Amino acid sequence: MNDRLNVHQICKAAAVTRTQFNQWVARGYFKPEEPPVHGKPRSFSFREAVILAAFAELIRLGVPHDVAAGHSTRLHGFKDEPALLVVYQGPVELIPTSERGSPLPGTRRGIKFYDPDQPQFGSDIVKLSQLASYAANPDVRSMAVVNLDHVEGRVKTALASEATDGE
Repeated sequence: MNDRLNVHQICKAAAVTRTQFNQWVARGYFKPEEPPVHGKPRSFSFREAVILAAFAELIRLGVPHDVAAGHSTRLHGFKDEPALLVVYQGPVELIPTSERGSPLPGTRRGIKFYDPDQPQFGSDIVKLSQLASYAANPDVRSMAVVNLDHVEGRVKTALASEATDGE
């Protein structure tokens, strides 16, 4: 397999149209590692294909584009268990601070605040065995889960079929 992918290959691997891909790049939701060079076709890494595919999965689940973009960039897996990207909504903890921004002495916990009109998003990459603890957490109002091992597998399958189609 070639170590760099072209636009057609990355779109196929992420199951998105070229139009979607170009719009996401133009709007800054997907930022290629290498800037485009005039007169030279764009190329992408396998890592970028996985990031784009995870981003696309979050969009399909209804996560806003800006939120999906911010939470799908630093991905990793685990050796012993499938990795899940969990994007969730929950309250913000307001902690009293000094003028310099340090927590006040003796302040252990802040006040939790949830604004349903502007929900705060967080994300974690967790092992499959940890998912139940997220679902049981009363601070997690809702969540979208993407299995990163499945995403990586779909990207590999798409690229392998692309390689055999081209022979």
